[in-house]
Amino acid sequence: MRTMIVLGGNMYDDSTIEHFLKDAAVIGYEGVEIRGVGELKDGHISQERAEQIRSLLVGYRLTPINLSLFVGNFACNTEAENHAEFLKWERYLHFASTIGCGMMRLNPGFQHSDEVSKEDFAKAVKWFQQCADAANSRNIRAVIEMHHGTLCDHADSSIAFVEAVGRSNVGLIMDPVNLYQVPTDYGIATIQRLKPYLLNVHIKDIVKLQGNQYPWAFEYSDYVPHIGRYHRVIPKQDKQDEQYFCHRLINQGGIDWYEVFRGLEQIGYNGYLTVESVSKPGSDLPVHTELAQQCYNDVQHLLSITKSNVNV
Repeated sequence: MRTMIVLGGNMYDDSTIEHFLKDAAVIGYEGVEIRGVGELKDGHISQERAEQIRSLLVGYRLTPINLSLFVGNFACNTEAENHAEFLKWERYLHFASTIGCGMMRLNPGFQHSDEVSKEDFAKAVKWFQQCADAANSRNIRAVIEMHHGTLCDHADSSIAFVEAVGRSNVGLIMDPVNLYQVPTDYGIATIQRLKPYLLNVHIKDIVKLQGNQYPWAFEYSDYVPHIGRYHRVIPKQDKQDEQYFCHRLINQGGIDWYEVFRGLEQIGYNGYLTVESVSKPGSDLPVHTELAQQCYNDVQHLLSITKSNVNV
């Protein structure tokens, strides 16, 4: 398995790009996944600022592998809203081209795959195709993060959507934590099915709780207000009892990362491993530099264990 360890910007949402990039370089990450939040929200980024960010990336010898954006949601939008999302996508395409980024996250729709209508599914496919074609003209991939509460919430729905779009520059980001929350399989069998489409794997960890007594517990439905800052979210109509989770350090939560890494090894995965751990000041997990360092060590450990098991 040949991979690049990438630092995602989640743990730096309350900080600066300069802080984020410096930490990534000093710790030893080879690449970064830049978030479309803060000063980068909505893609209104001046050419001067884009070139400053590119200079930082070059100076630190970091590869910008993906823009983690809040763009799309085509299944849930009106046609006018989708046109506005397409214009936002084009602004980000210009930024990505300037800094040399080869992938951009695009979401088909924040609605559960088993509740979307045929008409809204077709609408999402149509607009996704337009965005993918615009990205392809700049040699950029449009990638979908497999995520609970979306059209791509498990292997079947994700593969079905990618194949419906039918564009060679469209692929998937697998996030085992998101699949764990559905819940649906994220192990070897699923990874083998995803092989033709898999471009990036997000790495973080959480664990399911019995209730909400832990001060830093969050609900399954936490994604609704979180994503709702950027998109319209259509919660599941078939209501279920609320489930609670909390963040943990990598390999100390509910995700069987040994299973995931064995699966990636078996398919000869040569994409990216992107740390996407989350913490907040005041919780019992580290933040910023300390968390980024711990996560880097944890991923290196998983890679070494996987390699030693293969060589046995």
